Amino acid sequence: MKRVQSSISSFLTGPARKKTPLTSTQLKAVTVDEVEGNDLPQEKSGDEENSDVDRDGGSVSQHVVGGCIEPARFAKWQEGREWLTLSIDGSVKCTACCEVRGLGPNTDERLRIDPAFVNGIKAKSAKKLNDKISKHGKCQSHAICISILQKRHEEAIERARDVSVGLWRKKNEERLKATACCIRTAYMICQNDLSFKMQPPLIELQQLNGVDLGSMLHSDKACCNMLMFIAEKMTSQLVEYIKKTSVKFSILIDESTTVSNKTCLIVYIRMPFDGEVCNFFYQLIELQSCTGSAIRDTLLETLESHGISKDMLRSRLIGFATDGAAAMMGRYKGAATLLREEINADLTVIHCMNHKLELAVHDTVKRITEASHFQMFTDCLYAFFSQSPKHTRELEVAASNLGMHARRIGRVFDVRWLSSSCTSVTALWESYPALVRFFATLAEDNSRSNIERAKCQGIHSKMTKWIFLIELALVKDALETLKALSLFLQRRDATAVQAHSEVNIAVRALRSMRLADGMNFKCLKEEVDSMQTFKGVTICQPNDGDRQKASAFRDRFFISLADNVERRLDDSGVIAACAALNHSSWPTDEDERMMFGDDKLVTIQKTLAVEVSDIPLLLKEFREFKSHGVQGDNLRQLFSAVSTLPVSTAECERGFSAMNHILTDERNRMNVSTLNGLLFIAVNGPDVRSFPAQKFAEMWIKEGRHAADDTPTGKPKRPHEVRHQSKLFAQ
Repeated sequence: MKRVQSSISSFLTGPARKKTPLTSTQLKAVTVDEVEGNDLPQEKSGDEENSDVDRDGGSVSQHVVGGCIEPARFAKWQEGREWLTLSIDGSVKCTACCEVRGLGPNTDERLRIDPAFVNGIKAKSAKKLNDKISKHGKCQSHAICISILQKRHEEAIERARDVSVGLWRKKNEERLKATACCIRTAYMICQNDLSFKMQPPLIELQQLNGVDLGSMLHSDKACCNMLMFIAEKMTSQLVEYIKKTSVKFSILIDESTTVSNKTCLIVYIRMPFDGEVCNFFYQLIELQSCTGSAIRDTLLETLESHGISKDMLRSRLIGFATDGAAAMMGRYKGAATLLREEINADLTVIHCMNHKLELAVHDTVKRITEASHFQMFTDCLYAFFSQSPKHTRELEVAASNLGMHARRIGRVFDVRWLSSSCTSVTALWESYPALVRFFATLAEDNSRSNIERAKCQGIHSKMTKWIFLIELALVKDALETLKALSLFLQRRDATAVQAHSEVNIAVRALRSMRLADGMNFKCLKEEVDSMQTFKGVTICQPNDGDRQKASAFRDRFFISLADNVERRLDDSGVIAACAALNHSSWPTDEDERMMFGDDKLVTIQKTLAVEVSDIPLLLKEFREFKSHGVQGDNLRQLFSAVSTLPVSTAECERGFSAMNHILTDERNRMNVSTLNGLLFIAVNGPDVRSFPAQKFAEMWIKEGRHAADDTPTGKPKRPHEVRHQSKLFAQ
């Protein structure tokens, strides 16, 4: 070990050279008599004599430095000029230039090191010597030498650090391996939403399979501690990345209640990473109050506790997305309004477009009576089966007799997003024959009560009417169109540039369905007109009144739906301006396309405070992009900022779903801080195969924590006992 340390030291200091210039300390030792004012030469001790002699045995003049000044004066010149030194004959040298000697590929051919400061320089007067020293200190070659030495020093430190780390890892190889296995086991428990109490049996299983895991870090408490340690380090890594980069970012928040009846605020940060925009889970915070001011204060305090200051938010926060709750989006006291007042008046606030799409559909259901009646009928079916497992089993038997599978009937147009409503309508459409057979059987079953039989008879009569199937087909066509839009808005890579185009496509499709038949309506119409049946079920033929009602419902339903979607999702701010960046919105005429969107591009740049070299240059790059599809540097930076704007808070909903998988009824006593750490790992962490357990094991041990192979403390484990009756099978 001493030999290795000696090698490192000799490597850092470099090989010894002859006639090495003296340092300022050696110079002061040489001239101590003159500095103290002793004019007469005195007899020197052995140490003083050695201080005036270099490694070759030469001596330095005690009276003249550089041929013209006293050593005490030269010592003052050395202040702030650590590179200034003396040679044996009293000439002045530059240690940096002496050390580098040749610039080589570090500079151009005309630049070279001044040989005078390498060999030593003298002057006839102090002024001339000082001028030469000052000129040399400002010259470019000297500055390059200083930077070369600094780089060499940093590289030497880095190499020494790598050598030291390598030696430490080699010495603690077995400890790291066992500790990494325990940490990886705990990480797998978190990734699979398992209880901390699974750590001991999983450790025991691996030990039975021949894996050496030491004798510590096997308990459920150790599992919790390791996971909180991992979450803390990952959070620090995310915060450091946010602080060291200069890119714009957005914040997404939402509020929900856990199974422990605790109100929590979930926070996501949307920002680019490695060329792709990512939604990072940031924090789950317990709210003491659900007012807008409390939400704003809690959010800012959490950010500042991690070093994300208000000044950073003012310069880099460009988007804030949330749902339409009054505490979030209130005009006067909402969290978004208060955040604008606190941080930036131009902050882009985004009301989740998925929530606005739900509100548009609910507006139509309230306005169109037939749609409201359809919702009440599906709610009746949902209650009939959800409240009686017996009815569900009987429906499955009826479907099995028909050679099909009965799907679960859900609610339509409820508080959940449109994908759920579309799934419920699809289940009703596909299970239609089984439902009709089921209700017909129950209506004729004398063992049922009269009320139940009458109810089943009424449902059967409703479902076999032509106008009900027409309403079902029209609603299914509309929901499938809106589902495609909803699913797009839920995508992680959905941007404001694409959102406006997708909304326009959905609105045009809804308007066209007033006259053009959708896929489901067309299929129903062809089968009913040709066979008077639908999926093998005889349908009651419509009269003129039914046809008029169906035509009126179709016209009013699709017009209302298209108008409400367009009204709710219309945005006059930067989100709407981003549509100009989408090539699908550009005019077909070349002259019109050349100047199209310039004003909106400038609006985006000013609103998002995107730093560009010049506005005319940005417009020029935009025109080249429209003509040739090539993005310049300024336009690319603007596109990066625009892609950071979220269009939905679907990521927050995914976070709450992951939270509900972790915080089950059996774990409802878990603290919010523990839940936050587990949620951070579950959402942001890599899979078990990609998890760097060795790195976290190294950090764990270096912080003074117990390794897996340390001697255990506390009470010994209870010996494993086999139940007496199990001994029969253990033999």
